[in-house]
Amino acid sequence: MELLTVKDLSVSYGDKRIVDHVSFNLPDSQILGIVGESGCGKTTLLRAVMAAGGKSASLQGSVLFQGSELVGISEKQMRSLRGKEIAMIPQNAFLAMDPTRKVLSLFQETIRVHNHNAKKAEVKEQAAELLSRLHLEEPDRILTSYPFELSGGMCQRVMIAVAMINRPKLLLADEPTSALDVTSQKQVLQELHSLNRDLGVAILLVSHDLGVIAHMADRVAVMKNGIFVEQGTREEVLRSPKDPFTQRLIAAVPKLPEKEA
Repeated sequence: MELLTVKDLSVSYGDKRIVDHVSFNLPDSQILGIVGESGCGKTTLLRAVMAAGGKSASLQGSVLFQGSELVGISEKQMRSLRGKEIAMIPQNAFLAMDPTRKVLSLFQETIRVHNHNAKKAEVKEQAAELLSRLHLEEPDRILTSYPFELSGGMCQRVMIAVAMINRPKLLLADEPTSALDVTSQKQVLQELHSLNRDLGVAILLVSHDLGVIAHMADRVAVMKNGIFVEQGTREEVLRSPKDPFTQRLIAAVPKLPEKEA
């Protein structure tokens, strides 16, 4: 069964169309990588899937999540899905975190949106377990830390854990490694892959970095000026690209990595 089916989705702000009749499927437990240059509409598409484009965004087309239409549903209905069934990992975790609040409060807030009766001790235990799964040492210390006391890579993995605290079926990852150094990038990608492999969470990953997409994705879509110029399996797109734009992207990468096993 397809977890997510997007059909003829267009997103406009006033007279300006940012996403233009985009269609794709994402099966359970798979990773779809969307690659394209900055400004091509990747983040707008991701936010549209989560109905987080703001009141000024005009959506046309269809977004089916587990067979239910998301385009046009009420904000109250969408809030019941956000953070529970569908979660988003921000591009820059540090900027997304409140510097005046300790890390544990992020987990508490995310859980209590959907479970008002959650006990602090239970939240702390679940959060510590997730941080340990993401190979963060001393999870209890991290939970009592402020964001500025953590490195960029640690903050990014904390936000992945926050996104996973309600065990969503779909993660939306918006350039999750772009603000990190090379070592932290590798760690974050490994953790995302382990969540996909071990917990079966599907991931919609957008990036301008073809190497990141090649490393992670089962399927690849190439985006240019708001449209998909090519999509298919990782091997189809990266080994036998048909569109000239895709060919130029691949030619610009000296050696594409193999997909994470």
